[in-house]
Amino acid sequence: VEQPTAVLCTFEEEFLALPSAVLTAVMRKKQRYFTVLRADGEALLPYFVAVRNGNDAHLDEVRKGNEDVVRARFADAAYFFRQDIRKPLEAYLPRLDTITFQARLGSMLDKTRRIEALVEPIGAQLGVGSAELEIARKAARLCKADLATSMVVEITALQGVMGREYHRRTSNDPDKEAVAEAIFEHYLPRFAGDATPKTAAGLILSLADKLDSIAGLFAVGLAPKGSADPFALRRAAIGIVQNLIAGDSPFSLRAGLEAAMAQLPIAPNVEAL
Repeated sequence: VEQPTAVLCTFEEEFLALPSAVLTAVMRKKQRYFTVLRADGEALLPYFVAVRNGNDAHLDEVRKGNEDVVRARFADAAYFFRQDIRKPLEAYLPRLDTITFQARLGSMLDKTRRIEALVEPIGAQLGVGSAELEIARKAARLCKADLATSMVVEITALQGVMGREYHRRTSNDPDKEAVAEAIFEHYLPRFAGDATPKTAAGLILSLADKLDSIAGLFAVGLAPKGSADPFALRRAAIGIVQNLIAGDSPFSLRAGLEAAMAQLPIAPNVEAL
């Protein structure tokens, strides 16, 4: 951009009823706009800042064009949201069987079942109590369900975020808040400097998900090579270490990988350990 000019734009306040993460994802990831927050930084305001490459001529037309674009994007997001919350998160589980994780490792539903099976051995290693284990079991069953929702299909970066939101809004489970948080936390950390799980259930699921990916993809010969790491296995490995350090949790990685390999639908590759 040779001559950046900022343009303050607005949108209808009714869209603020959508989860702020949805609005932020649309503005930042889809349109590369800057969001505007209240002075306390706690909530979005019905404004955004667009940047044009040029001088300040005809800014009214530029503003209107950007507002029309974001209005259409928000309308789509509102439609997806209304459709998604018409049924509970567990209703999306059958559709996970149509989403492939990896050809030899099965669908996302297969991966979900492996994560469920890892809750007990990982929880035992971490010394987690029965109450948190029960939360982890419930969350493990639902942790990938939002991948089949319209919102996450449209904006993949919202995986986990929408799972938490939808479970909070549609579940009658008395443990729904704890389960919803574990669903979100199982993706943590998502990038360098990101938060780590704060709950025991979230930590269990995060470890289970990452251990399953590492064990399975190494077993089918998809280990990272050079700069190529299409399944982000290096990030998964670093995430495991970060989570264990942050939680000050004693854990045998070998035992965790062995437990993950025992759940694979193919012969385990012991040498990969």
